[in-house]
Amino acid sequence: MARIRTTKPSFWGSGTVAKLSRDARLTTLGLISFADDDGRFLAATNAINGFIYPNDDLPPARVRKWIDEIAKVGLIHEYERDGIRYGCFPSWHEHQVINRYTPSSLPEPGVPCVPRPTKGAKE
Repeated sequence: MARIRTTKPSFWGSGTVAKLSRDARLTTLGLISFADDDGRFLAATNAINGFIYPNDDLPPARVRKWIDEIAKVGLIHEYERDGIRYGCFPSWHEHQVINRYTPSSLPEPGVPCVPRPTKGAKE
């Protein structure tokens, strides 16, 4: 489910983000909007293409290239459950503050994506 998300100003100066092409950076921002409150998202290329680029006629292979680029630098982790591809942001809870948390309906990714910190836990 798409939600309003925060992009820290440090995103633009990040050494990790600097390794990405311009289009992969835009795709990263789109994935942040696409992710649920646990930082998980459906990583099927057509779903991402339709959500982030609904007004563009982009070949799925191009969008997949950007997703792979983002995964290669470690900003996202992709995993598969029952033949369906999912993704998550390993450092999601370091960068997003969730006010009205809705538990994820997507399967647990396991490591390296971490679950939401419990209330009162030290981060």
